[in-house]
Amino acid sequence: MFIKNESEGIVYYTSPLLSESGFSHMFCTRHGGVSHGDFESLNVSTARKDRNGFADSASHVEENYRRALHVLKTQPEEACAAKQVHSDILHYVAVTDGGRGILEHLSPLSDCDGVLLTPENEKIRAVCVKTADCVPILLANRQTGAVCAVHAGWRGSAADIAGKAAAALADGHMENVLAAIGPCIGLCCYEVGDELYRAFSRLFHYNKAADEVDRYLPLFPSCSMGGKRHADLAGINRVLLEYHGVLLGNIDVSSLCTSCTTDAATGEKLFFSHRASGGHSGTFPSIICVRK
Repeated sequence: MFIKNESEGIVYYTSPLLSESGFSHMFCTRHGGVSHGDFESLNVSTARKDRNGFADSASHVEENYRRALHVLKTQPEEACAAKQVHSDILHYVAVTDGGRGILEHLSPLSDCDGVLLTPENEKIRAVCVKTADCVPILLANRQTGAVCAVHAGWRGSAADIAGKAAAALADGHMENVLAAIGPCIGLCCYEVGDELYRAFSRLFHYNKAADEVDRYLPLFPSCSMGGKRHADLAGINRVLLEYHGVLLGNIDVSSLCTSCTTDAATGEKLFFSHRASGGHSGTFPSIICVRK
């Protein structure tokens, strides 16, 4: 079970699986930043538009990253973030990547949806992804200390980015890979169409598990003929990691749905959600630090 934390105004979740192996990390909520309106408040995207057609300012995004990273005792210059394109592409962090994707004056990383960092990189300490219904996955190798942050939308999930990232991180020993699958849109709220169902059917067939596809993309009863199909993105990524050899006991899955989870005390939405907002939302960061 993920643990809710609050520090310096930042509300975030952590995975005991990663924490117990010495990996500092966070799956942020939307709270604790400086952005306003549809982006209130810990938004880390300048690409999304609010309901009036405007994007958040780069200075707000940079400050939001700075605040989140400070909780992990890290500076923006010691971190980098993916420029996400819904792919299965991994970026191996170079010593010159510090601040890229975070600091306004630096060019972003090349298109990718996974950012892999090894302890040998002395200048970079953390890697980040941003989500607002897609699946954030933080991976770590408990033997080498290397880490990878993954953004898995349905296209990236169907391309098996999580499994490919785990294989790259494993260094030949998949038993050392730990995976924390963070808050994302849940089975409860993620109604999907035929294109997505076909994509995952192909993927499960490739993994010789064609009979499992309806388990993770079940039909929900509805007034329409045949019902509506929903998808369990977190469950899909968990089972794909297992197919690659990640041990079941080494996978931690959040049960938090970004579309419908609210704060018990205030009733406010805990996370940004693209679907729940009608497309007008920010994105929240998920961050993991290498273990030197």
